[in-house]
Amino acid sequence: MPVARRQSDARRRNPWLWCCATVLLVAGAGCGSPQSVRLPVPETPRVWPEPPEQARITYLGAISTEADLQKSSSLFQGLGDLLFGERQLGVLVSPYAVAVDTKGTLFVADSGGAVVHAFDLRTRDYRQFFSLSNGRRLQKPVGVAVLADRVYVVDSLLRCVCVFSADGKFQFEFGSDRFERPSGIACSPAGNVVYVTDTAAHTVYAFASNGAPLGRIGSRGTEAGQFNYPTQLWLDRAGQLYVSDTLNYRVQVFDSVGRVIRTFGQQGDRPGNFAHPCGIATDSRGNIYVADRQFENVQVFAPNGQILMAFGQEGQGPGEFWLPAGVCVDARDRIYVADSFNKRVQIFEPLGETGE
Repeated sequence: MPVARRQSDARRRNPWLWCCATVLLVAGAGCGSPQSVRLPVPETPRVWPEPPEQARITYLGAISTEADLQKSSSLFQGLGDLLFGERQLGVLVSPYAVAVDTKGTLFVADSGGAVVHAFDLRTRDYRQFFSLSNGRRLQKPVGVAVLADRVYVVDSLLRCVCVFSADGKFQFEFGSDRFERPSGIACSPAGNVVYVTDTAAHTVYAFASNGAPLGRIGSRGTEAGQFNYPTQLWLDRAGQLYVSDTLNYRVQVFDSVGRVIRTFGQQGDRPGNFAHPCGIATDSRGNIYVADRQFENVQVFAPNGQILMAFGQEGQGPGEFWLPAGVCVDARDRIYVADSFNKRVQIFEPLGETGE
């Protein structure tokens, strides 16, 4: 069943409530006006590095449920929900991957809830989708990306990519004839290419936007261009493909034809090392953000792979993580992190230059 909290069914309520509701509806009709998006934020701003060093990253807020969008509604709508009930409230169970489209909609692949949540950060509207063809539904969505007016969702249990329209209507699926355990996904608008990591097969597949296979990158190994359980992907504005080569404890960067440009990172516990690299994204300056599920933080690297800083630590407070997974950076350089076991997506923003 979809993740939902069901409101009361007024058909079980008494006539007195119906009478009161009618009076209130007449008195309150037309109430409610649009408001700007507000997210729950701490009273004391969270920034990294902490004072007295110059702040480079600030915490903006978090989304755990639809209610965090804080959308106002008319009294009429509120009482309609009360009286007729059965309205679904979006609640994150285990967010694993995030993507933001050009219109400001945040898509969250919820592996635990088996749905994709869509939070419109401008209008504060919410929807969720999960239905496929022939009465089937998503089982374990672990990757999400947006290409034009379509949303591409990787389901690791179905072993395929499920494609939806922006409003959540199922279009088609592909990849089940070749995937072992797919995970990350990234789309190249310029080339209409969709890249998908197959973690169990230690490779990255390339497809056309219609699902036609184009080729693959890599095989299992430790050399440049080889992988050991790769997970998440990202494409920057220049068309470079970033791969979290998770159990090789590094990031690999490829050009548009699949040639290795550079690699960085190694296993260890020093800044710039990795323990379990997962989500990865870049900003407009080329800085690279890598979430580490064991370090419980996000490390920030220069375009050449030099470590600049890190933010976050283990915990449940603002700016703290519990098994962070996917990372996305939008057109305004805001950073979205799927904080899986804290059941939320946290949002951050750079303050000027991120590093020296």
